[in-house]
Amino acid sequence: MINVYYTKVFPFLEENTFLAQLEKMDERRKNKILRIREPMARSRSIAGDWLLHRLLFEKWGFTSEELLNLSLEYEEGGKPYLAGRKDISFNISHSGDYACCAIGEAPVGIDLQKKVPVRERLWERFFTAADNQKLQECSEKEREALFFRMWSIKESYMKLTGKGIRQGLDTFEIDWQRGEIREKGEDSPAAYFTEQDALAEYSFCLCVREEATEVQWKEIEITM
Repeated sequence: MINVYYTKVFPFLEENTFLAQLEKMDERRKNKILRIREPMARSRSIAGDWLLHRLLFEKWGFTSEELLNLSLEYEEGGKPYLAGRKDISFNISHSGDYACCAIGEAPVGIDLQKKVPVRERLWERFFTAADNQKLQECSEKEREALFFRMWSIKESYMKLTGKGIRQGLDTFEIDWQRGEIREKGEDSPAAYFTEQDALAEYSFCLCVREEATEVQWKEIEITM
């Protein structure tokens, strides 16, 4: 089972709410957030941590004391994990007015993208020939929506692998019919993706290693 929580980040623009969550975080993460100067970006970042705490409390039975002592470590590619709890995998994303967090026993990658105007033919620089062909077959209006779906699927996969953007958006293909990701030259799927369409202005995708993984999506409100 994978649980995905997502929320609007506006409450963390309030200083008291922001500071209350900041005090619950380890020093490394706290300092990283404090270095973010733009208020909305900082709110998005801390909202992601709040969602992680909420999921650990509600779905994994962490106590308030355990959450206060929570510490994150980072893989070589920068993917975070819970210190001392390799049995729990999580991933956080944020964009626009929202943040989200996915958590489960197996590796996960999640990406949330607010749909904004993009430079014409930007995709030709990053995507595969098959991706570009699919985009060319769309109307202009459909093309922009599909572009963000593609971007979110690809980002979620690169976050699953832990390689990030250095892996390259053109190193794997999307099998839309089967909901699979395939590395170039490979016949077997490397991962499976699931999209959430509850947020009309966003593309929203979860990527996992196992086929037919059960996923529960839930929008929640920030409370302290």
